[in-house]
Amino acid sequence: MKLKFTVILLVIMQLVSANHKVYVVHGFGGFALQMEKINQGLIKEGYLTENYSYPSFSEDLDSIGLDLYRKVQKDNFDTVSFVTHSMGALVVRSMYQYMDSTVHFPHIFRIVMLAPPNKGTKMADFYSGKRLNFFLGPNVEHMRTDSNSYANKLPIPTCEVGIIAGAKGKKPWFNPFLKEDNDGNISLSLTKLGNEKDFIAIPSIHDLMPLHKKVIKQIISFMKTGSFNKNIM
Repeated sequence: MKLKFTVILLVIMQLVSANHKVYVVHGFGGFALQMEKINQGLIKEGYLTENYSYPSFSEDLDSIGLDLYRKVQKDNFDTVSFVTHSMGALVVRSMYQYMDSTVHFPHIFRIVMLAPPNKGTKMADFYSGKRLNFFLGPNVEHMRTDSNSYANKLPIPTCEVGIIAGAKGKKPWFNPFLKEDNDGNISLSLTKLGNEKDFIAIPSIHDLMPLHKKVIKQIISFMKTGSFNKNIM
């Protein structure tokens, strides 16, 4: 009887996973290859994934969010999850703008955000309005820290969200311009949403976080359990 129950449970789990997809989304100036270790780590754990790429320099966040919304809707899975790096978190939050209760859209199960500028970043404040914007594109302005910025006005996900922030530790990438502890790009406090289910800080530089073995283990932990594993810090 116990064996029969176990078999039934395994079948149910397989059916659920067959209707669930994880989208891996890179950040500003990033690319799919940067996220491939995360993607492969999830695949090894049995997840169906897509390493999603988009033109972060040339396309506005509104348009990118709409493109992702259409992609997820077209794929038509029952449930979806997201793993994002940096501005990728804003891409997913931008997607929420297009979700309508009257139109079918997959249930969003969990989101893991790596070093997300959820409340903007002081580096965007610094570069905003300068001639460099010609090369950096429209999204630098969207990541400003003021209360009226795009980052601060986007919808906040209502699903389970886990945030992994980068911290200095004893490494040399601490950016004194940002004053508080940071990953060289984003301050710890600016990564938070306020309703995240779990939060951890790992000594890691911003751009290299997707390659960090402990980060990948924490992503898998949150995807499976809805919490990070403090024993692998």
